[in-house]
Amino acid sequence: MYNCFIIGYPLKKPRSVVIWKKYFKKNKIKSTMDPLEVKISKLSNFIKKIKKNKNFLATAVTSPLKILSYKFIKPGDKISKSAKSVNLIIKKKEKLYGYNTDIISLIQIIKKYKKNNILIIGLGGVGMPLYNVLSKIKKYKISVLTRNKNNPYKYKNCYNSFDQIKSNINLVINCTPLGSNLKKNYINKTPISNDIIKNFFKKKVRVLDIIYKPKNTVLNKICKKYGISYSNGIEMNTLQAKIALKLINNNLKKI
Repeated sequence: MYNCFIIGYPLKKPRSVVIWKKYFKKNKIKSTMDPLEVKISKLSNFIKKIKKNKNFLATAVTSPLKILSYKFIKPGDKISKSAKSVNLIIKKKEKLYGYNTDIISLIQIIKKYKKNNILIIGLGGVGMPLYNVLSKIKKYKISVLTRNKNNPYKYKNCYNSFDQIKSNINLVINCTPLGSNLKKNYINKTPISNDIIKNFFKKKVRVLDIIYKPKNTVLNKICKKYGISYSNGIEMNTLQAKIALKLINNNLKKI
């Protein structure tokens, strides 16, 4: 019996548990899949435990551990190496390899939209690695909106307000938790105000939100009000899980 987990803090009934269990049952893979709340201060201990655990197969990684987890693993592919962040850790021959299926799935979705002038809002566990990867792809022009006025990452085209943005943005990606149910004070908030969408957005702009709980966020309601195309994070969350399970299954075939 293999052991699989999803780690993060806090965890609010993550969809990955259900998706992974269904996949394991369908493919007759004998493995558990358990959610574990792991605080930042306990991450190092968790990594040590799974290294020693002979039955450990893989773990999904969610906020706020994605960037920190990268320090403890070997990059499993070019995307995780560029992203410097992982949301999946797989054990191969006593070594831990990391992947970022969030970014892989987002790139696939972005290609489908055919939008090249992109604004990323937030430089956290998804925003930072997404910038790291997209900025290396020549066809994309990337801007970043962050509340951190010191811009510690020293990214190009990094802004603190929409007023500073001069570029003709056609895709906005919300990588902040604002609007989600992760915390009570998030759910009634939006990373983009009503006035901004009303005065700065044009109809050709598309908004992609990484949040999937709740489905109808404040941002979603504002976009509908002004006829702006909006997509929540359900497609990304489902697609990244499928990619993760394919990687896990491919690894099992080699064991």
